[in-house]
Amino acid sequence: MQPLIAKRFRFFIRISAFLLKEMLEIMRQPLLLLTLVAGPFLILLFFGIGYRNNARALRTIFVIEDNDSLVTQKLDEYAKTLGPQLIFVDKTNDLAGAQERLRQGDVDLVAQLPTDIYNTILRNEQAVFHLYHNEVDPFQVDYINVFGRVYINEVNRRVLRLLTTEGQIDLSQAQDTIDAARDSADTLRKLLERCAETLSEAGRGTECDTETAVNYTQDLSQKMTELNRAVEQDLKFERAFQREFGDGQADPNRTEDEITLEEIRTRLDSLEQFAEDIDEYEAQLNTLTQLDTDLAGLEDRLKDFLNIKPNILVSPFRSEVSSIATVQFKVNDFFAPAVIVLLLQHLILTFAALSMVRERQLGSMELFFVAPLTALETLIGKYVSYLIFGAILAAILLSLIVFGMGVPMLGSWLSISWVILAVLFASLGIGFIISLISQTDTQAVQYAMIVLLTSVFFSGFLLGLNTLWEPVRIISWSLPATYGILLLRDIMLRGATLNLPIFMPLVAFGTGLFILAWWLLRRSMQKI
Repeated sequence: MQPLIAKRFRFFIRISAFLLKEMLEIMRQPLLLLTLVAGPFLILLFFGIGYRNNARALRTIFVIEDNDSLVTQKLDEYAKTLGPQLIFVDKTNDLAGAQERLRQGDVDLVAQLPTDIYNTILRNEQAVFHLYHNEVDPFQVDYINVFGRVYINEVNRRVLRLLTTEGQIDLSQAQDTIDAARDSADTLRKLLERCAETLSEAGRGTECDTETAVNYTQDLSQKMTELNRAVEQDLKFERAFQREFGDGQADPNRTEDEITLEEIRTRLDSLEQFAEDIDEYEAQLNTLTQLDTDLAGLEDRLKDFLNIKPNILVSPFRSEVSSIATVQFKVNDFFAPAVIVLLLQHLILTFAALSMVRERQLGSMELFFVAPLTALETLIGKYVSYLIFGAILAAILLSLIVFGMGVPMLGSWLSISWVILAVLFASLGIGFIISLISQTDTQAVQYAMIVLLTSVFFSGFLLGLNTLWEPVRIISWSLPATYGILLLRDIMLRGATLNLPIFMPLVAFGTGLFILAWWLLRRSMQKI
């Protein structure tokens, strides 16, 4: 029994020895421990501080064919008060020029206002705002679609509020009142015709009693009073409608409608006197005929508005979103350039990070020191070798993505080559700096993984740079992947030329890293 207990006790002692050894080994590498724990924590901390879940504000230029129209005059007021997500940049009548500014990146959106809004709505059609963008990010394309719907709904709401303030949109009431007035006038006209026939043959009959005629006239007068009230409301609406969607000037038809109502009232007054003479009856019949003509003309002038569908009145505008790009992109197309850049940066950076560490472990650094070899020559030789290796790897990846997966290549292969070389050059600088400050290959790999994790969050791979707080973008612009992703997407998916304002800072950044790596290597060789 005792030997069995002793055996089991020795078993736990041996296990605890390894436990203590590994714990001490970890504690002897505080820098590695700090990298493993603090590195990811700091990345997530800065990402949490810098991420802004705010709707993107779009710089918008408006295209209007008629710069003298009332819509143009009201555009400044509308565009500047619709909301913070719409930044009013300019207005023009040159669509091609506006789209060129969109391609150059001066604006984010081109909004072409509809023409002939007034007649379009009268045809029971919605006036269309055409929105043009140059986005390749499918999430941003969806955002612009939602952006268009939201702002068009706001415009519709404002127009509806304005029209209902000016006049009640109940045009069907005017139609019913006109029909009733015409029926009443027709009944009175038939009575007077019979009176005229009776008077010409044998004198006035019972149907021509003055009281009966007066009753009919009073009924017609009551109908006309209702019509006058209904039409006046509708005229207010029409004037507001014309002012908002027409040329902003007073429509002559509006004045004509008011004159017609006054003439109808005058003719009704003349019908209140009935005479015994046939000539008077004929004059009154002529007055009724003119009255019917006036009502018919009034109905015709209101008919355009009477026929407008309620849904058109409530939502007179809609938006259509179009891309000026020649190719429709898939989600894979958008992420492919970013994947290439991240892979190249990580692989080349990792190889460079392990380079000097292994040279130090193998004792090659002592040989470099005693050999007729300078630090600059050593570094240039390593740079060239890894650049060649990275270029071959990039050619393979690009071929697989473009020819194998069908990702569009709209730009120049030469421009792509320059971007790839610049990304590799800058990535090698970071890699060699990591290699020269690391004591072991484990540390070098950990630093390389930290750079990769930082690139995933801050380079624009997953989220656009516009979602990050301005001060935090310093981290983004400290990564070669940020420059490479922006440049490669523009060239491959937009067909753009090499963007020097982004490319040259990348080259300068890589040059600065090269100089720092050279200084660290020279100091390291001098210490041997």
